Amino acid sequence: MKADKRILMIVNEFPPTGESGVQRPLKFLKYLAADGWLCHVVTPKHLPKSVQDESLCAEVPASAIIHRTPSLGFRAKAVDKVAELRFQGNRGKLKATFMRFLMTLNHIIFPIDKQIGWVPFAFIHSWWLIRKHRIRNVYITAFPFSAFLVGILLKKCFKDRIFWVADYRDAWQFQPILEDVLPAFRWNIIRHWDKKVLEYCDRAVFVTPVTLDTYTKRYRWLKGRACYITNGYDEADFQDLKADPTASDAMYYMGKLYDLERGSILPLLKVMKEKELQLPLMHVGTIDKATRAAITKGRYDFYSYHGYVSHQKALELALGAKINLLLINDDKESEAVYTGKVFELLRSQRPILALGPRRGVIKDLIESTHSGEYAHLSNPGQIETALRKLLAAPESYSCDLSEIRQYERQHLTKRLAELYERH
Repeated sequence: MKADKRILMIVNEFPPTGESGVQRPLKFLKYLAADGWLCHVVTPKHLPKSVQDESLCAEVPASAIIHRTPSLGFRAKAVDKVAELRFQGNRGKLKATFMRFLMTLNHIIFPIDKQIGWVPFAFIHSWWLIRKHRIRNVYITAFPFSAFLVGILLKKCFKDRIFWVADYRDAWQFQPILEDVLPAFRWNIIRHWDKKVLEYCDRAVFVTPVTLDTYTKRYRWLKGRACYITNGYDEADFQDLKADPTASDAMYYMGKLYDLERGSILPLLKVMKEKELQLPLMHVGTIDKATRAAITKGRYDFYSYHGYVSHQKALELALGAKINLLLINDDKESEAVYTGKVFELLRSQRPILALGPRRGVIKDLIESTHSGEYAHLSNPGQIETALRKLLAAPESYSCDLSEIRQYERQHLTKRLAELYERH
């Protein structure tokens, strides 16, 4: 094995941890290994999330060497408890007050994130691996952003003897409403360490050109050391996959429902009920208590929740759905975000109803591929028009696969590999 094809991947969210954030590093690992790279993966033994998907373990290459380290990180729940808290209203005021007190403690104790307790263990093991195997290439992905602190420590130790790529799955200091919901001291800490990451890493990778542009405008010196590699879909996931007819007469949504303010499903449910467009709406994934309570209160009997399912099962349902639903937060920051699932929905070649901000990269993608209809999440009239169009002629919506080949995971992994091969 050539030294320039050895890579250390530091990945906090790794199978059997589930949910969408696992897909990107897992697919990079899969196709780097297929291309002859010797891959070492450092990941916590104590899973960072409560949601698990054992089926993802089958995608971990047999040649990859997985190092599961101890961790003092705290396991995250399936839904955003902060979002739940904001919508408790007058019910349970004492409990809400107590929870706000706990949130304040959380800001003080975990100013970056709750996985910071993994950092010393990940650093020590990564340092040992680099020394033992003479590894030069290092890849670290975030969220959680505390994982990037491992990269800073390694860079201080090894300097130019390692080449570190920091993969931003989210825009850390530019995340939606971050500045509004965090106290000033925590916001300043995040901004400080985000800048430090950019100063120490050899390359910073972002998931959209807009996020790349946002960072390079803030930090002019970053130009030339930053690029974007979008999320995508894995063609192998769809080979021999059979459409599940369960959702053949329904609208299907896979993902989280946890924000009644910015990415709520309620505007759609209200339109469907008031305009008598009540085809069944099938949801698999996770949902918070506030959203479930609002749906129950609204008596949207056509909505049904089926819990979390494996990634393969979720794709089978998408292939068989009458309409696939995509929800994007209705805020300015989300205009620049490609959600991971959008490419899988495009690959499913089923009609897509996408709801989000007035404009953005998702809107452009849906319209350019003629794969569905897009509507502003806060505009009931647009939602009704889009849904009626889809129901009237669903057969007229289907993405031409030649238009999305550039988003295939194998192709995207080659772009990542090129960053290392050039240096």
